[in-house]
Amino acid sequence: MSAFPQVEGYQIIKNIGKGSTSTVYLAHVKEKTKNMVAIKVIERSKMSKSAEDAVVTEIGVMKKFKHKHIVQMIDFIWDRKNIYIILEHCDGGDLSTFIKQRKKLSEKICRKFMQQLALALQFLRSHNVSHLDLKPQNLLLMRSPQLTLKVGDFGLANFMNEKTQMENIRGSPLYMAPEMLLHNRYDVKADLWSVGVIAYECMFGRAPYASDSIKDLCEKVKKVLPIEIPPNQVSPECKDLLLGLLKHNPSERMSYHQFFKHPFVDLDHMPTTESYAKGLEAIHQAVQLDSEKKYKAAFSKYCTGLQYLIPCSQNEPDKIKKEAFQIKLNEYIKRAEELKATLYVSKIKISSEEKADNSSTSYDDERYPTLTSLCQNTPQLANAVEIALSGQMYLVEGQYEAALEKYKIGLNLLEKLLEKEPPGIRYNLLVKQVTDWTSQCENARSLLQSKDQKVNDQSIDVPDGFSPISKGNCLLMSCACLILSVGIVYNMSNYFN
Repeated sequence: MSAFPQVEGYQIIKNIGKGSTSTVYLAHVKEKTKNMVAIKVIERSKMSKSAEDAVVTEIGVMKKFKHKHIVQMIDFIWDRKNIYIILEHCDGGDLSTFIKQRKKLSEKICRKFMQQLALALQFLRSHNVSHLDLKPQNLLLMRSPQLTLKVGDFGLANFMNEKTQMENIRGSPLYMAPEMLLHNRYDVKADLWSVGVIAYECMFGRAPYASDSIKDLCEKVKKVLPIEIPPNQVSPECKDLLLGLLKHNPSERMSYHQFFKHPFVDLDHMPTTESYAKGLEAIHQAVQLDSEKKYKAAFSKYCTGLQYLIPCSQNEPDKIKKEAFQIKLNEYIKRAEELKATLYVSKIKISSEEKADNSSTSYDDERYPTLTSLCQNTPQLANAVEIALSGQMYLVEGQYEAALEKYKIGLNLLEKLLEKEPPGIRYNLLVKQVTDWTSQCENARSLLQSKDQKVNDQSIDVPDGFSPISKGNCLLMSCACLILSVGIVYNMSNYFN
């Protein structure tokens, strides 16, 4: 067994990985045994000119960027034999091993990883950097203080803006975009295909075009074989994300903006102190509107608040605080359900102020028969309105997943049809109704999330250590929960007797 290389200032402990031209070692700072690092040792004698260029790019990219979801480069050193890149040590291994140990991941865990990967890509795209070798082996995990995904190995990265076109192949064939694999020109969207393959592997334990050889893989890609999504195993939103990312034609593939805004990724509602503050403010507003008997506005605010607060609750690491937080959330969920029944089922007359501004959406609202009668001679419009109305029926029945799907289909159709609709009474009614249904769609999403929250109440441990809220923020959350219990819940006592 050969001796470990000597790196000034560091004590190498063991070999933790090996590639064609480099080896990665676990080490610690001398005289500071708890300060662990990873050292990538690259043998200069084995480097081609392109490999040298890749190392220069890797060092340039990693030296320039600091982000919580990108592996940090601490330093780099070189001598006559080797180049040494000192990196932060990721104690959770890589995503590939993580998936293999579990065979496949739950949708909840997959969403967490996609959110964290999206944040890293958002940062990279803001600096016109494409990774070009995204795969589970290059996504490293930190277990302490919480499970966190970090993008590593920038050896094949390149600076690319939205208009850049490249031809040279780089990356791993199984995760390589079709346009790159088939030696066509490619652009920044190549990384998005790789993200789709990674998400697919997280959900199903294998890549969509898993093959025994590169030749078989290329044949499948050339034939544009459809991406198979096993039935009844993922949510409609997850399926939509996978199919949007795994488009063979890059012009049809989801854009970065669409990926970052996709409801499955849902970056807006990630559990952060900012999200918690937004959720708390929405609940405050909901209670105020509720007390003023502005029930429709209150219902929407409760749903908005829940969308922010439920992820925070699910990621609270302290069991006692988590249970207390969930009790509060269940009260808000209960009130939202009560208001839904008032607005959509019981046909209870709401405040005259809301009636005056036509904000009611109860079923005796005259808008629906008027709109349906105006659309009956335009089959496409009538069909779209009927689909959206069926979404509202599912919302009333508490079938939130079905409601969400119908709303999305109906609204998507109506959005396209409105572009060709001439100005007039029908146009005005459609615009107003589309606004209503868009709000109801978001409410259905929130209530579906709250339904999942109730299902998971019996098991309050967050799988695999996810807890994006730091200990300092937990104290803030604890204080805020106290405010909720003393203030909001007190004000809501009329509703929760």
